[in-house]
Amino acid sequence: MKYLIKIDRQILRWAYQRPFKESIFIKILIFMGDGPFWLLIVLIAALIGQLKNIETFYQLSILLMFGLLISNIVFVFCKIRVKRKRPYADIELQQQLKMKILNRDPGHGSKELESFPSGHVLWTTLCVSLIYFQFGNLSLILFGWMIPAMVYLRLYLGVHYPSDAIAGLLLAVFNIIITINAAPELIAFLNRFRDNTIFLMGYWGFIIVFLFVGFKSWLKRV
Repeated sequence: MKYLIKIDRQILRWAYQRPFKESIFIKILIFMGDGPFWLLIVLIAALIGQLKNIETFYQLSILLMFGLLISNIVFVFCKIRVKRKRPYADIELQQQLKMKILNRDPGHGSKELESFPSGHVLWTTLCVSLIYFQFGNLSLILFGWMIPAMVYLRLYLGVHYPSDAIAGLLLAVFNIIITINAAPELIAFLNRFRDNTIFLMGYWGFIIVFLFVGFKSWLKRV
């Protein structure tokens, strides 16, 4: 265990010590990995599916909402139960590494005891994988790079350990398996009611509530 902790800290040290310069690109990456971005993707997928009558986008909106809902329950539980200091808040860690770690993402990593797991890695891995499940290899080429980029970024900003990022990856994989396996029956069940006007109202009502609750939950984390 001590060896794994040492490796965890050394990887953090390596990533954080890369030359840092705050830029628009970094800010965009931070936003693209966080919950609100993926909530907007849910809305966009639903709008395209409805207005353009494209089935894959409609199904994507369902899968994203289902996957994000499960993920958020597990994510919030971990944040509440596991009180792990973020690297920038761990003075003992910084003394051992003989380096000062600053919070380079104060807008999204301000809760000092909520290091485990990485939400950015969780959301990005989950959503990119579900997009790939719906649209295939082209979507992987367009968006696949976001997963390793997000893993590195959270260490680089001093707000997560490598083990936090790995935990985010594992939670995402677990939820992806559940979502993909549940997808056929879930979509088939909902399709029974799609021609009903009440279903359409309920679908958009659920999206509005989902977005509202999602943003409210996110505001508590930042």
